[in-house]
Amino acid sequence: MRPDGPTQAEADYLVKEKKYIRAMPDIIEGQREFRIRANVFRVSAPGRPTGLVLVATAKKSPPGIPRPWPSSALELNGRFRVRGLNYAILHDCPSGPSVEGWHEHIWTNRYEDHVVIKATPRPRDTSIRGMFDWSLKKWNIKVGEPKGGRNGQRQDN
Repeated sequence: MRPDGPTQAEADYLVKEKKYIRAMPDIIEGQREFRIRANVFRVSAPGRPTGLVLVATAKKSPPGIPRPWPSSALELNGRFRVRGLNYAILHDCPSGPSVEGWHEHIWTNRYEDHVVIKATPRPRDTSIRGMFDWSLKKWNIKVGEPKGGRNGQRQDN
């Protein structure tokens, strides 16, 4: 484990904790990929940055070449993938058996994000938006500000 990285317990807590993104982001087209990106906030501390970012990407491919599967990740401080969703025909796992197909990367103290488990549930919508939506549900992230607003005060309409 890198000395500045999270512990496995910290990563697991960040995933289990209730979180939100302010709104559903648009898909941005870049030169080599499409990307969806959203800053993630804690419900317990609305509006305060957590350092977490939810990202989904879909690489572009030249004409005539099959396009790669999209993927998603929950990143901490832009450097640590505490969770990830990818597809591979076969992905080696340093702490156990290899995994076929859709798999989730799990942060551990020893292997960082190299540990993989079978993705459950299996993604049904394999578009970039589908990857983003799967990640929201799996990693406990809602869309929209908490009911109390950014400062935690009740808002009457």
